[in-house]
Amino acid sequence: MSGGSAQVSSVAPALSEDQIVSKVESFEEEVGVVNLTDAAIIVSGGRGMANNPKDAPAGVSGDAAAVWKAKDGFDTVLKPLTEVLGAALGASRAAVDAGYIPYAHQVGQTGKTVTPDLYIACGISGAIQHQAGMRGSKVIVAINKDAESPIFKMARYGLVGDLYQIVPALTAEFKKKLGK
Repeated sequence: MSGGSAQVSSVAPALSEDQIVSKVESFEEEVGVVNLTDAAIIVSGGRGMANNPKDAPAGVSGDAAAVWKAKDGFDTVLKPLTEVLGAALGASRAAVDAGYIPYAHQVGQTGKTVTPDLYIACGISGAIQHQAGMRGSKVIVAINKDAESPIFKMARYGLVGDLYQIVPALTAEFKKKLGK
């Protein structure tokens, strides 16, 4: 477009170098394929994954500690259950937005819509956006310490309690029953 009459002026910012702050956000693609849409079983984690009773490493505090705890929970609590069941690992948008797990795992209105035979929701409150992505599941199991969470209204089975106690116990029982 040409012919405009706007005046162009150069202005030097009145900021010192230590006042300039930048924030870099990016998505790291996970190596391998996460195929949530074809999975027969999905184990998903939500914001409740940050309630990990483990202590974050020295020097890690605040929001960074919550992220560390949640990532550790996905790796040490949910992944073993997925391995025993041959399940895919999913997550709520809250968990993805908080940086706990990559976007490829997101189930919900802004993630994948899934229809597994079994959907196990761990630490997921059940916001309407998440429900939109998993309501087609044949059997839904909810694990949450808040008995009033909306996820329990759509779950066939609900376990009220600490997912960090319940999920390892379930994993151990499935290992026994499945001979793994």
